Amino acid sequence: MRFLCGEIDSLQAITSNAVRGYAVADTAAVVVRFVDGALGTVTVSDAVAAPWAWDLTSGENPFFPRQPENCYLFAGTEGSLTVPKLELWRYEGDRGWGAPLSRDIIDVPPGDPYARQLRHFLGVIRGEEEPVITGADATRTLAATLAVNRAAETGLPVTLS
Repeated sequence: MRFLCGEIDSLQAITSNAVRGYAVADTAAVVVRFVDGALGTVTVSDAVAAPWAWDLTSGENPFFPRQPENCYLFAGTEGSLTVPKLELWRYEGDRGWGAPLSRDIIDVPPGDPYARQLRHFLGVIRGEEEPVITGADATRTLAATLAVNRAAETGLPVTLS
């Protein structure tokens, strides 16, 4: 969400391990407030029977039976995007509940994402490309991930900005 929506100001979270009983959570619900005021929600669970997981919808790994569903929805005032189908929904002219929406499909050439990641990694090592994600950016994402645990443990919002 940080990569697409920007820096996180604060978040709240609830987690549970009730289904499996392991020491770590198998289910989480998170509410995120971004620095620009936008809100986001995340629900994740390894304990549900559902077709809305990345592994099932993306088709990246042939081990998982592919499902013709989306697993992510990014919704904003200017448009909304489904993933992995990459349907971009937006108003063509006037915006409002009575205005028609247009739907465009963003075309991405097929290819093995792991091979693409490895090619990019090698390009960065050779100095031919800049990394898509920097170490500092990854550190901020890790801080947000750890904040989810802290918020769930304390029951209080955690501020990151």
